[in-house]
Amino acid sequence: MQTLSIKLPDETLQRLNTLAKQSHNTVEGLVETLLEDYTDTDEARLAEYERTGHGISHEIALAWLQELAEGRYRPCPK
Repeated sequence: MQTLSIKLPDETLQRLNTLAKQSHNTVEGLVETLLEDYTDTDEARLAEYERTGHGISHEIALAWLQELAEGRYRPCPK
């Protein structure tokens, strides 16, 4: 296993510390789990796109992200 060093804003590190304590984990363990989950999900998304060729336009994605930024949640467009 290799080591990866990253710099995080103080607020982010504090949030990670809080989550780690709540889940009875270390920050390192929590970050490892989060990165593995993200990687698995992203790989699955890419595989699905390669299998089907189905995606969404840049404009639709941007509009959806803008709504999220404004606090209006809706599922990711398909």
